[in-house]
Amino acid sequence: MNQEMKALLFNAFVCPGSGHLLLGKKWQGWSILVISTLSLALMMTDILTLSQHIADDILAGRLPLNPATIITEVHRQMQSLTGAATAFWLLIASWAFAVLDSIRMVVSTPPSQ
Repeated sequence: MNQEMKALLFNAFVCPGSGHLLLGKKWQGWSILVISTLSLALMMTDILTLSQHIADDILAGRLPLNPATIITEVHRQMQSLTGAATAFWLLIASWAFAVLDSIRMVVSTPPSQ
């Protein structure tokens, strides 16, 4: 298996940007990795904040301990999290870019004999 194929697998299944780092493309790899990590961190921050608000409402008695009601409240509050949605799409875009760029490198590399 050549290095470009390993980079594709790393980018697809390990972490976006890791395959570029494997190939020695440090700036491109670190850029993709930082964008992916920041978007994941922003998304997780919003989700943890939301879950803390719902847990506080349950403990304060403002939200009954009923799974259907809790799910409804989660869906209602998720609609207001535009930052998490933006971070999610940024994560997907960076992952897709890393994989597509790796595919480009695999296709453009002549086969070894």
